[in-house]
Amino acid sequence: MEFLYFYLQKIGFSHPIHPALIHIQIGLVIGAFIFMLIALVFKRENYPTTARRCAVLSLTFLFPASFLGVTDWWYFYAGAWSVAIKIKFALTGVLVILLSAAIVMETKKIGGLLSRTVIYFLCVAAVTGLGYFGAELIYPGRGYVVKDERLKAGETLYIAHCAGCHPKGGNSMNIELPVVGPSHLRDPKAFASFNRRPLRPDGSKGLMPAYPEDKISDEEMTLIYRYVTNVLVTKRPAAP
Repeated sequence: MEFLYFYLQKIGFSHPIHPALIHIQIGLVIGAFIFMLIALVFKRENYPTTARRCAVLSLTFLFPASFLGVTDWWYFYAGAWSVAIKIKFALTGVLVILLSAAIVMETKKIGGLLSRTVIYFLCVAAVTGLGYFGAELIYPGRGYVVKDERLKAGETLYIAHCAGCHPKGGNSMNIELPVVGPSHLRDPKAFASFNRRPLRPDGSKGLMPAYPEDKISDEEMTLIYRYVTNVLVTKRPAAP
């Protein structure tokens, strides 16, 4: 799938693809819940059928959206198992079960209108969680205002490749190993060398995936280094 991302970048689209499709699920699920709520309050007999159709469409689009979510994860985050990624995988499974249950319950008229409405409410809660943790992956680095145009390119690259696990220079998987502070920040060469072959302080292999040159070039690595050292290091508060 890398050819697709390379092509999109050539035409100016450098963002993940998954969010564009997951918004379809969010809209359909919210719509289904609203139709059920109206049916419950105003006793509209045909609205539950419309809600079920929204659920069917949402479940249908969920599979390509999830596939693109996985490809985005591998391309932008090198398959790193951050907390947000784990939660999104879990919530996706929950959403599949809830949508399937809603469709079956409405088709076979299982349970009362209230119980079926509650199922749709739980679907809304699931897509809300998916949206929140998706935003945590895409926008976690936007905590500092970067005015220097020379550093904005590094910020863009950092958000695309690093911020999912290292929001604001920290480490969401191991708070004791933040980006800001380790010896690999002493110069761009050391920074690039570490990212090409990331090891823990004791020399063992950690959770962080390697970023070869075909994933992040040396020039791009230098841009990220400048952003980290000029923005994150200077603005991140010292550990207590």
